[in-house]
Amino acid sequence: MGADPATLFLISAGISATGSLVQMQQQRAAAAEMTRRYEQEKRVAYVEGLQAENARKEDMNRILANNRAVRGASGVGDSPSFDAIQQDVIDVTNKDLSAIRLNAAKVQTSYDRAIFNTKSQAYYSTIGSVINAGSTIVNGWNYYNYYKTPVKSQPIKTDAAGRILGGI
Repeated sequence: MGADPATLFLISAGISATGSLVQMQQQRAAAAEMTRRYEQEKRVAYVEGLQAENARKEDMNRILANNRAVRGASGVGDSPSFDAIQQDVIDVTNKDLSAIRLNAAKVQTSYDRAIFNTKSQAYYSTIGSVINAGSTIVNGWNYYNYYKTPVKSQPIKTDAAGRILGGI
């Protein structure tokens, strides 16, 4: 004993709708994982930027200290040219630090964009899955009703001689 076509259409619609909802859950989980990964990479980029800044500051401090040691060993007192060299080292370092900060901010911004895009895709994918599941159910219900509704037969019209009128 088999199920009638109307019931099969309804069952098929339910299975398809369930598949859409399961797919939605999987897409949400994947998006959450991607967002987590991007956030972690953003934090790593921030720390790497700080490390680059600290390394550059250490280089500057080493150069300034070496210059002071050379000045002290040479016996040269206050010198405007020495002060200018020291200030030049500081100025170059500040420019380098600005570039390092800018590059770190650009990397972090690209991760922010990736996070936003991933969340947006997950949101619209969820909406699409819900709409797909809903339309599948409505479509299946319509088929069910169509096949369950009895067909109304209309009387055949004949003329006085018994011939069918209206052609079939």
